[in-house]
Amino acid sequence: MNGLIKLIEDKFVPIAAKIGSQKHLSAIRDAFASLMPLIMAGAIAVLLNNVFFVPWGLLANFIGAESSFIVWANMYIAPIFSAIDAGSLSIMALGLCFSLGYKRAEYEGKDALSTALVTVGCFIVCGALVRNNELVASYVTHYLGAQGLFIGLIIGLTAPEIYMWAVDQGWVIHLPESVPPAVSKAFAGIIPGLLTFFIWGLVYYMFTQFTGLNVFAWFEVNIQTALMKLSQNIWSILLISTLIPFLWFFGLHGANLLEAVMAPVYGTLGLMNIQNFAEGITKVGMGANELSPWVRGSWDAYVFLGGSGATLALVAAILLVSKAAEDREVAKYGIGCGIFQINEPVLFGLPVVLNPIYLIPFVLSQPIMTLIGYYATVWGIAGPIVNTVPWTTPPVIAAFLATNGSFGAALTALICLAAAFIIYLPFVIAANRAAKK
Repeated sequence: MNGLIKLIEDKFVPIAAKIGSQKHLSAIRDAFASLMPLIMAGAIAVLLNNVFFVPWGLLANFIGAESSFIVWANMYIAPIFSAIDAGSLSIMALGLCFSLGYKRAEYEGKDALSTALVTVGCFIVCGALVRNNELVASYVTHYLGAQGLFIGLIIGLTAPEIYMWAVDQGWVIHLPESVPPAVSKAFAGIIPGLLTFFIWGLVYYMFTQFTGLNVFAWFEVNIQTALMKLSQNIWSILLISTLIPFLWFFGLHGANLLEAVMAPVYGTLGLMNIQNFAEGITKVGMGANELSPWVRGSWDAYVFLGGSGATLALVAAILLVSKAAEDREVAKYGIGCGIFQINEPVLFGLPVVLNPIYLIPFVLSQPIMTLIGYYATVWGIAGPIVNTVPWTTPPVIAAFLATNGSFGAALTALICLAAAFIIYLPFVIAANRAAKK
């Protein structure tokens, strides 16, 4: 362990520190940190709704979706928390654009508010208000939230550069000194703002003319089309398990993007498992009269323990060994949400997103846990997934319920969580020592 930690400290941490001090990455880090009020409000709202107040929630599984409390709560309480979600997590990409534009201009000594507003405008120009995808999260009708996060990141980095470049060229309208500063700043931003809007409007026009899709839809469709070609063997499963945290590391909602593969392929296999199990079929395999070893619910049971990247294990490692006060505070706030599989407070608050120190464990933990869960099912240690449980069901309990009460599945989930903890531990120690230095 000490040798691994020293290797990380000597070879990996210095590189990560150089990367982390880069001004654009610093702006990204600080922009995500500024979104914490939105993230925490949305995460708590989603948590409460999915655990207590909706018919498909955890509590409804125990007392019944038709119980008087669930019916009453779904009618009078759930809409309040849904509205909070709509104004918080559901506009994260929009908030990121504003924050990135503001931070980039602030670091360069430019008019931060004007730059941020122009950046948001460019985000809307590219088609962020319209989304129609029947394969991936069809209930989301815009790209203002997680679906638009990656493109929002690109626009949030490039639009301020165009705007500030035009300002540096002196392409501004100068007013007399007698004019109030607020008015002077507003007029100074007209030409740079118009140029920035024109460039991104041209990008939107080119995409729609040559592809028939806007920037957001083109990215989404092409990612999905490539991933739909994947087969169902263990290597494909491992690839998906690796891609999800890898995409999340760059701020892209990996689980939603890959849902185009996971829902029609693995979701269908999960429904078939439920039907076959009801007919008395218990043998695990890939035959017509067998239960599939890996279905959509397998990720929830064995891999997404605390959310993508098994960040519940990261939170546990931080609380156990880290001395960094800020990391421990984020872990304390994030552990409650993590137990119910919501990890945005950790992903964006610690952060894990674009944090080079946590890249390796964040990406590596999921394929390792996938291997454990897959072969535990194939070898008969864990029962196959034959039930659908809410995604907010806590780890271990989710595996137990999804396998219709398999204690082997619960044990497998515990082993997966322990494996992720071991993977994260040396990196948490290294990050802690680097913070001290």
